[in-house]
Amino acid sequence: MQNDKFDAIPIPEELNHAVRDGIKEGLRQRKTLHRKRTFSCYSAVAAGILAALCAGVLLASNPVLAAKLPLVGHIFSRIQEKVSYKGNFSDDAEIYIEDDDAKGLSDSKTHTTKAKADPLSGEQTENPLVQTSGGLTVTVSEANCSTQALYLALCIENKEAFPADFIKTKNMDSYLPDYDMLSLETNSYYDVPGLTQKDRPVGGGHPTPYYIEGQFVDDHTFTGIIRVSLDEDLRSSELAANTSASGTDTDLAGNAQTTVLPAEFTYYLEISDIYADLLQYEEMQATDPETHEQLTLSEPLKKHYKGKWNFAIPISMNKDDAQIVNINRKNKNGVGIGSVEKTNFEIKAELLLPEGAQPYDYIVIICDANGKRLESQGAAVEVFSTFGRDTKTVYVYVCDYIKYMDELKGDDRKLSENALFETEVHFK
Repeated sequence: MQNDKFDAIPIPEELNHAVRDGIKEGLRQRKTLHRKRTFSCYSAVAAGILAALCAGVLLASNPVLAAKLPLVGHIFSRIQEKVSYKGNFSDDAEIYIEDDDAKGLSDSKTHTTKAKADPLSGEQTENPLVQTSGGLTVTVSEANCSTQALYLALCIENKEAFPADFIKTKNMDSYLPDYDMLSLETNSYYDVPGLTQKDRPVGGGHPTPYYIEGQFVDDHTFTGIIRVSLDEDLRSSELAANTSASGTDTDLAGNAQTTVLPAEFTYYLEISDIYADLLQYEEMQATDPETHEQLTLSEPLKKHYKGKWNFAIPISMNKDDAQIVNINRKNKNGVGIGSVEKTNFEIKAELLLPEGAQPYDYIVIICDANGKRLESQGAAVEVFSTFGRDTKTVYVYVCDYIKYMDELKGDDRKLSENALFETEVHFK
């Protein structure tokens, strides 16, 4: 059957053009338009009204100077509520690099990675978390890691101005999200057995970050957040290990090799291309996979920035705040929930199915203490955001996927009476 669960995820290049257009339309319909919050710059009272007015004129006439306001080290706090995977990432974040004039303004745990002095010459060497290539400087500013996902804050600076078409929140009338997005071509791996560079070769089909959501500070500067699904990477590792051992991926039970991430590890992110669609189109010919009819589609042109931005990022995972409630209950047909895991940012449920059943025939929905459906955490459709919601008590439902899409979607009141399985879960 066709699996439409991916109607909310950013569109990979590899998808058929006709399917991509359909999914894009679904994205436009699904996303809720959040009004942008006005960025406020606070002036010291002692500076006086005249100084404030002068500074305002100066910043308005010089956007490059405006971009020099405290930024690096404070990206999370600026945009964590504006991206599709929201969270209080600035709380207890690891800050690798911080603007000199921004120090002391955050309650985050600062583990600043400064430029290191050469032991022989004593001269300062470049910071490894700041890489310049192809006219772009990419800075890994902050990180926050739960047991489910790693969130990275990046600043991308362009020596030349980014195309105005990149800034769709300002320049595209029909654009609904409250954030802009840049596409990425990347490779990623860990210093953990089963997830190393050898285990995750380029082109090996392993999940890697392929987009970043955020905002343009000005025409030259983009700040954004990347969400790395640790769950997907671990599943990919287990699948690869078992496929290698058995020669097939059809029977993973019994021989499963489990990779576990330690509390401290290094995440390697290698970016080779940063790009986005322009508001210009070219006609493309495609064949409908079902009717074999020839179609003429409009494909947006793209602007690419190719380069080499390679980072080795030290990560500290917050395992203390993760809560797991074991359920281990099923209905008479073998459909149920094994456990529910909640972190500071997201919540997910483990689906239990009878032998031979396919996960894509079912969908898990989680509602907050008020019975309202939680929002998906970005592209992770069945991982839900806890941001701004009461999740001390949650209600978990397992539904038939087709019935949910046709009859239940958008009406939380119908979930209980139509769910195949439901359970109430309480957290501390």
